[in-house]
Amino acid sequence: MTRIELCLDHLSPTTRETLLEVIYTELRISPGEITADGNFELDLINHDPETDDPENAPYVRINDILFARVTENRMRELINGRKR
Repeated sequence: MTRIELCLDHLSPTTRETLLEVIYTELRISPGEITADGNFELDLINHDPETDDPENAPYVRINDILFARVTENRMRELINGRKR
């Protein structure tokens, strides 16, 4: 299972909603849900010591790998690169 964690540190509400919309469009899940095929899980996380630098936000952790400065397009790429 691929675990996606969207870090809320230094994340504006607009950016959060944009990234969540991409995830929903690609996977049809919201925070706290697992895809019907059981391949993806989405969680929101609050404070993470690795994400203390606001200049590199937004942060997304996928299976313990941290990605910084994730844009709408990058989020789509990260998801599509892990689809089976």
